Amino acid sequence: MNKAVFTKGARRKAAKQHVVPVPYKNGLVPHLFAPTFRVGHPLVDTVENQRLRDYELTSKARFDRIETLLPRLQNMVGLGDFSRSANAILQAELGFKLPDKVLAEASVGGLNLSKLYAQCVFEQYLAFSQEFFEQDPLKGQQTAEVAEVFQSLGYHSIGVAPCADGRLAHFVSYILRLPYSLVRRKAHAGALFDVSESVRNWVFTEHLRFREAKPNAANEATRYLKIASYHFSKSDPHHQGCAAHGSDDTKAARAALDKLNAFKQAIEDRFGCGATVDIALLGVNTDDDSLRVHIPDEYGQVGLADYVDSHLLYHQTLNLDAEQARAVLVDSLRVSHLRKRVDKAANLRKLLAWLLERNLAQIDYVHHYESGCYSDIGHAERFIGIGNGFSEVQLRNLTYYSFLETLEEGLDDVKVGIKIFKKLNLTKMLPIPLIVGFEYDGRVPGSKDRAANKAKRIAGLVQQRFAELSATGMLHTMCTLRDYSSHRPAFRLDND
Repeated sequence: MNKAVFTKGARRKAAKQHVVPVPYKNGLVPHLFAPTFRVGHPLVDTVENQRLRDYELTSKARFDRIETLLPRLQNMVGLGDFSRSANAILQAELGFKLPDKVLAEASVGGLNLSKLYAQCVFEQYLAFSQEFFEQDPLKGQQTAEVAEVFQSLGYHSIGVAPCADGRLAHFVSYILRLPYSLVRRKAHAGALFDVSESVRNWVFTEHLRFREAKPNAANEATRYLKIASYHFSKSDPHHQGCAAHGSDDTKAARAALDKLNAFKQAIEDRFGCGATVDIALLGVNTDDDSLRVHIPDEYGQVGLADYVDSHLLYHQTLNLDAEQARAVLVDSLRVSHLRKRVDKAANLRKLLAWLLERNLAQIDYVHHYESGCYSDIGHAERFIGIGNGFSEVQLRNLTYYSFLETLEEGLDDVKVGIKIFKKLNLTKMLPIPLIVGFEYDGRVPGSKDRAANKAKRIAGLVQQRFAELSATGMLHTMCTLRDYSSHRPAFRLDND
């Protein structure tokens, strides 16, 4: 079942409505039809979409202005007090200043644009992080309402494993419209998350429920949900799919599903309570942020063939009222072959229908602001982030982010990121900015020092592993730390 099913009333109403084709950008047609009568979707908050759009444009512009500003600084070298003049422009245009020492070193023998560019990206990231945590522009620290919905649908915690690809960096806050601080996100190339690490996190989550009743008491009949998300491109499937899987959508989906099944099996084998864990497989069309939601059967098992397309659902529900539209979403996930047996996945499908509703807002966002398809259908990230931090990165194509604890385990992910940035930056003679970010628990003695040592060690190994890029000044690194026990921003540990 790869299309939505109307309820009887909604089907009759939709049959009477005239529909017209909706073209993609660049002449591409998605083979979908949209009603012409209603302005906006009944389940979409357009004011919220405008707020998210403003944040996206403002945030990305802060990084993009760096490249255009450097020629101005280059022309100022040798003209009076360069550091003072350059910082005046940086403050006015980018909102920060660089240390005089950095500017002095960069201007010796002509301006070192590579070093200056990287340092500007690093400073902009630190300013971006400070604003994110102190001002909460995405309202990601406001979790009570969504947490209540989670628990009412039978779930106490949700962990997501999207691909490290920057086109999924906004998976939580935009594509699913969830508060970032309520969802555990660990990105890996190809969505190939570490099963053992995920099991350890599940143990920690359940321990909190037993000891502190957080987020709810252990005797409450709720479950932990693990979501893995692969991605694909409808407009250019053979080139703009997942690089880790050679743009093979089926391979990407199968690999993500295998990881989910391994995670669930590991918990059941080790703890004998696999029934307390549910899994969900989502596919993201990076052209327009629409979802393939794979439908779990009555036992919660997920297959590759049965899914619904949220882009199709968006157009099928465009001319309905909110109640009718929600009914269509729920009905689209119905398992038709149930024979009066116990449906163990009923709550899971209800939650998936709720996530579908939230995704419709993002589809509307892309239709309204991007004419239905992103102009940057490929990679356009601004820097690489590796480590276990980067909660503040919630924007599409801002960062290639890969979760890792050791470089040995995450080397393949880093290689993918370097390969991407060789095309993005080196072809323009710009260096690759790479930020090593780790979080620590400020309540635990020694946690900060251990995180600092780990960050420094990984940054050193990155410089060694990609020595040629480092030696030519085309790879720069910065280490950052952040205390995750509160909403504090990342801070610089050292310079490269």
